[in-house]
Amino acid sequence: MRPADYTDEDLEQHSLRRRVADDGQRSGFEHDVDRILYSTQWRALAGKSQVVASSELGAYHTRLTHSMKVAQLGRRMAERLERRYGGPNPALVEAACMAHDIGHPPFGHAGETALRATMDELHAGHGVLDSFEGNAQTLHILTFLAAHKYPGHRGLHLSRACLDAATKYPWERAPRDVDPARHAKWGVYAVDREAFRWVRAGRDDDAVPVEEQLMDWADDVTYACHDVEDFYRAGLIPLAALFPTPGAAGGDTERETQRFLDYVAAKRHRAGVGFDRDEAVHILADTAKALSIAKPFGGRHEDDVALNARTAKLIDHFTRDIDLQVGGAAAIRFGARLVVPAERRTACELLKELVWCYVIDRPALATQQHGKRRIVSQLLRWTHESPHLLPTDRAEELDLHGDPLRAAADHVASLTEGQAVALHRRLSGVGLGSVSDGDWL
Repeated sequence: MRPADYTDEDLEQHSLRRRVADDGQRSGFEHDVDRILYSTQWRALAGKSQVVASSELGAYHTRLTHSMKVAQLGRRMAERLERRYGGPNPALVEAACMAHDIGHPPFGHAGETALRATMDELHAGHGVLDSFEGNAQTLHILTFLAAHKYPGHRGLHLSRACLDAATKYPWERAPRDVDPARHAKWGVYAVDREAFRWVRAGRDDDAVPVEEQLMDWADDVTYACHDVEDFYRAGLIPLAALFPTPGAAGGDTERETQRFLDYVAAKRHRAGVGFDRDEAVHILADTAKALSIAKPFGGRHEDDVALNARTAKLIDHFTRDIDLQVGGAAAIRFGARLVVPAERRTACELLKELVWCYVIDRPALATQQHGKRRIVSQLLRWTHESPHLLPTDRAEELDLHGDPLRAAADHVASLTEGQAVALHRRLSGVGLGSVSDGDWL
């Protein structure tokens, strides 16, 4: 057994530049968990979409409940691996999982793409590459925007290891013609370059620690299992046709399966990605062993019991056979790779595509997303054009970094969906609100 070997450098706090001491009650990484839990940015996730708007009626997951389940699953997987390998640290994995979506703006993917497209447009002709990215916003919040109890220092003062584990794409944005993938996804803003260098402690590669790998898998599994569960309950995803109980297959199953696979094949073709249809059929059949469904959800107690049992079985299906590949003399953090059977990763991706096929790309949600993007884009433009609209904390930050567009984006990204709608109504003149409203309005 090789221990994870967390050093004093890993436990050092950002900004305070000192080791997180074990005070006899909490370890350094447990401090990280608690600081994220008590932050205002964590609480705001309750008002942000996971898939549908947080105000939708029904028991849909919000970004907060999604993050809570990612953290629970990540910790449990880490506990199992720690018993076998001496690491990774479960509290560190839990903290990274809690933080992973803290940078998401209102309205989820629609809000993120609207902020990015509008920032790109406003930057056009100025030679500025930086823009908005939810993962980069996470690091920005944790090291700059959030507040803890220490005067004179910004951010939550999380350990170096926690910030590293929460950074999913450890690089700045690249020009599109140089690296299209890194133009589309990145995890560090230019304004946070110094903080990121501190986090990486001299590392100049793109390697991610094993804690980030566990966080990423916990995120995928939670998305695949619980979001599919939400929309099966709502009657939108026809699981009974796609994953029938043994012996129940028939014409409806064949037609629905082919329709879904046609959707995935067309989507992958547009993205220039290959798609093995025969493999997908095999994977769906294998997944049906854990997810077999006899009938549409009817709302009865027995339906809830059956669905909960199948969700638990599906999560076990995705997490039971994980392992660590540990090699060389390096400690587990950067010397180990999370191994998930390839067919499980493929199955997880297919389940996530169910949400896109039957929910996100539905015309009803598409029209909503058009409105969401419009709200976010206009809020950004109006705030950028009139910096006096910024609330006090964002105005203070503007004085520190001098970037009006970044300050405006930070303001809009921090809003819950209810706040964004109310602020848009006020600024557009549709609903003026009250002079006693908070300064975020």
